[in-house]
Amino acid sequence: MIRPYETVVVFDGSLPEDTIQKEQKQLEEFFKSNSEFEKSDVWGKRSLAYTINKKKTGHYVVFYYKAEGAVPGAFEKHIKLNENILRHLSVVRDLKNDAAREALAARKEKIDVEKPEIDEDEDFRGRD
Repeated sequence: MIRPYETVVVFDGSLPEDTIQKEQKQLEEFFKSNSEFEKSDVWGKRSLAYTINKKKTGHYVVFYYKAEGAVPGAFEKHIKLNENILRHLSVVRDLKNDAAREALAARKEKIDVEKPEIDEDEDFRGRD
């Protein structure tokens, strides 16, 4: 049965940007060849909650795809010996949450459009 998945991968934060992009492209190719790859979302470099292998920062990337249940296990075998990856987690995605995220983003965008801009040169002397 094909299910929607998301996999979060934490790369070593001390790696150069070109190495991280190369690793990300390799993982995207793996997902494209083994599943219905949707997209990847780069969260960027962030501080880790705790040190992993004496590293304090990690570069986060989330991969969205639809696949059979064996693909996350095959992915784990694929990256098992990759020392550039600190952690990873694959979960079945709940499509209701995706719809809720899209609705929230649309609401935020609507609020930003309707929000009046304040003139910085406006005089506020009447407020005492």
